[in-house]
Amino acid sequence: MEITVRFGDPLRKTVGSRRITLSLPEDATLADMLAALAESYPGFETAFRGDDLGREFPYIIFVRGRPVTQPHYESVRLQHGDVVHIVMPVVGGKHD
Repeated sequence: MEITVRFGDPLRKTVGSRRITLSLPEDATLADMLAALAESYPGFETAFRGDDLGREFPYIIFVRGRPVTQPHYESVRLQHGDVVHIVMPVVGGKHD
């Protein structure tokens, strides 16, 4: 099956693209996708863990528009045509 993975900054810089298409086995999970990305893109695993940011696992993954937390990566099955977003939440705003 093929899925699309979209990356937010700064992870996009590690992969070298905002979006990639990834071929995975039909029964692949989100954990399988992350393993494939780590294998294909040097530095992905350490960047995803947040080693260079000093924050552990700073990214949120969305599958079919829903956030998936780390304990569920093994149980979330991907489907052909899924678009997976890996983004870092941004907090900000004006303080008075």
